[in-house]
Amino acid sequence: MPFPASWIKERLVQSRDAGRLAHAYLLTGSSMDDLERLFRELAGALLNSSASEQREHEDLHVIRPESKSRRLGIDQVRSLEKELRLKSYRGGLKVAGIVAADQLCQGRAEAANAFLKTLEEPPDHSVLFLLSDRPEQLLPTIRSRCLTLPLQKEGQEAPTAILPPDWLEAWHQAGHDSADAAYRRASLLQELFRALREAAESKFSDHPDGSKEEKDALAALIESEFIPLRDRALSEIISSTWSVTPREFALFHGGRICLALDDLRYALSRNIDQSLAIDRACLKISGLI
Repeated sequence: MPFPASWIKERLVQSRDAGRLAHAYLLTGSSMDDLERLFRELAGALLNSSASEQREHEDLHVIRPESKSRRLGIDQVRSLEKELRLKSYRGGLKVAGIVAADQLCQGRAEAANAFLKTLEEPPDHSVLFLLSDRPEQLLPTIRSRCLTLPLQKEGQEAPTAILPPDWLEAWHQAGHDSADAAYRRASLLQELFRALREAAESKFSDHPDGSKEEKDALAALIESEFIPLRDRALSEIISSTWSVTPREFALFHGGRICLALDDLRYALSRNIDQSLAIDRACLKISGLI
């Protein structure tokens, strides 16, 4: 579920104040101009600088596609990493933006593989923002190491929630770092996905399924209905987690929950067995793996 820019900025500032910033965020949306505008606002909040000051801010580094091929090159990545390894000029955070980050993965993806090392061993006191309007083109290893924040287009109304409040309440109250908590959350997700699939199937209850072609077509229609519902449900859980008060956020290890659910969403998109993916995500949420 996309988030308004104001909401993303507010949560980032809360995370900064609580000392809980992720080391890398993936900002996604349909407009690169909107994503870059949001990135500048977030960078300004972290660096305590205005838009006019950012142009000459020594601790802000931005790379973007430059050559005729519109790719991000390995030299750009290495130069960025070198800058981030240096001590902060102003004694605070260092912020990096990778505009059109999906362009890291073009061709042999050498730039992406080089950048992966930065994500695996992020420099101290640095925050990375990857901007992409085609995040599906990023390597899974890059996506899995970022906290994804989809941006809601300006003027776009938020879709109607599909998760009832009592389900979310049960999710948040499942418990803390224990195997029982992981089991309860896994059961909730299994039941939720089962209900969403049944809802998808009910939409095509009168579809013919006599021949193999008709059965294949029906299966495809159901998947096309179920997968967006599943992804929206996961986004709503992430949104709800981010929306709790700072104290509750710390109590339920919100950052870990969001990262684990984002990993789950991506694992399911790659057709990994649903039960195994859910179990793994819930064990990660409970800090057991």
